[in-house]
Amino acid sequence: MRACQGHWMALLISVRDFLLPGRTRLTPHRRPTISCCYGRKRSIVTSRRSIPCICNLTPDTANSLCSRAFSGQAATVMTPALNSASRLMLIAPHPDDEALACSIILQQAVRAGATIRVVYATDGDDNPWPQRVLERKWRLNAADRKRWGKLRRAEALAALRALGVRASDARFLALPDQGLTNLLKCDCRSTLERFAAIIRDWPPTHLLVPSIADTHPDHSALAVMLRLVLAELPGSQMSVWSYAVHGESPAFSARAQQHRQLEAETAIKLRAIRCHKTQIKLSRRRFLAYAARPERLLKLRARETTIADGSIRSISRQPHTLRLDLRLSVKPIRAAEPTLYLLSRDVEEALRCLSVQLPVRSCRIELRDAATERRVGVARYRGNAFAGELTIPIDIFSSAPALFVKLERRSWFFDEAGWLEIPAAIHPRQIISSNIAQPSLAIR
Repeated sequence: MRACQGHWMALLISVRDFLLPGRTRLTPHRRPTISCCYGRKRSIVTSRRSIPCICNLTPDTANSLCSRAFSGQAATVMTPALNSASRLMLIAPHPDDEALACSIILQQAVRAGATIRVVYATDGDDNPWPQRVLERKWRLNAADRKRWGKLRRAEALAALRALGVRASDARFLALPDQGLTNLLKCDCRSTLERFAAIIRDWPPTHLLVPSIADTHPDHSALAVMLRLVLAELPGSQMSVWSYAVHGESPAFSARAQQHRQLEAETAIKLRAIRCHKTQIKLSRRRFLAYAARPERLLKLRARETTIADGSIRSISRQPHTLRLDLRLSVKPIRAAEPTLYLLSRDVEEALRCLSVQLPVRSCRIELRDAATERRVGVARYRGNAFAGELTIPIDIFSSAPALFVKLERRSWFFDEAGWLEIPAAIHPRQIISSNIAQPSLAIR
C-alpha cells in the first residue's frame, strides 16, 4: 500500500472525531456514513466507545481499527469500488482539474493500493490573465506560453504528491489549451487515435472522464472525444465515470452521485488545490471553495437517460431530420452569434461537424461544414430571436452512430451548456429538457 503515514493519521483523526462520546448523534432513521481505509462506505457503529490514542499506531493497527470502527451494510450510493487490483485512470483537460474534481477519489485509490494513471490533455498554457499579473508582462509570445505550461505542469505534479500520487503516474499530452473544441470540429482523428492507444496500452478498470455537460468548452469537447474513442473499444470491462468542474447543469447533477468525503480528505484536497498557485492568484475564493464542494460522479452506461440542456428544450431525431425546440435567454455579454454544431460520422465513417448560425426570424439558413465552411445543405428556422423551432437535414450522417449537438452561446470563457449525445434513430424519439415539467426519455 502506498499511503503515507500522514494520510493514515488524518484518516484516523476523522474516525476518532466521529466515534468519541458526544461528537455524533444517531437517530433510528439515519446513520452517518464514512469511507473506510479501502474506500468502502460503511455506517458508523451505534455504540459509543473510546478509541485509543492514534499517535503511535502502525498502518496495520490503523487498518484493523478502521475495520472494527464500521459496521452495518454498505451504503447504496453508487461510487467506484476500489481495491488493490484496481487500475484507475483519470483524464483531465487541464492541470488543476485533478484537484478540483477528483481529489477524494484519488486519495481513496491511494489508500486502497490501486494503480493510478493521470493523463492531462493540455498544459493549461493559454491562461493569459493570471500570467500577465504574475509576470507583469502584457504581451505574451509562444515562449512565454511554453514557460507557463511548464509551470502549470509542475503545479499539477505537486498537487498529485499532496494527494499521494507519484509524479511518474502522470502523463501530459500538450494538446491546444482553449482549443479542444476547434480540434473536435476540424480534424481530431489523430487525437482520437492517441487517446485510444493510451487506454489500450494501460487498460484501466475504472476510467474518470470530463462531463459532456461541463460548461467549459475544453471539458465538454474532451468528453465528446472520449465518447467517440470508447465507442470504438467494444468489449471493454472498465467502468466509466464522468465528473463536472464548471456549471450546474441538471443534465449532470440530476443523475450524478455525491462522493462522500471525510474532513481529513477535505483538508488534503485543500492542500492540493493550493499547489495551483497560478490559478489562485486571480480566483482565490472560487478555487478554494472547491475543497468543501462535494465531488460528484456519474456512471456512464451504453443506455442512459439523455436530458436536454441550456437553450435546447427538446430534440426529436428522425431518420432524415433533427428537430430542435429552442428557448433563448437574453445574454448581455456574448462573444458571437449563437451557432449550432452537429457532429457524427458520415456514411463513409469519416467524422464530420456541421454548423448553422441561428437567425432572428423565420427563414431558410445554410448548413455548412465546420472545417471547410463549404455549404452542405439547408436548414429551416421558424421563430424569432428568443424562441423557435430548427429543423436540420441529417442525411449526410450515418444513422448508426450517436449524434452530438451543441448550441454555442458563449459568455467570456464559458458556454451556456455543453454537448448533448443523441442516440441512433432506430425509432423516432424525443428528448425533453429537464427545465420542462415532463420526464426525459431513457435511451433504449
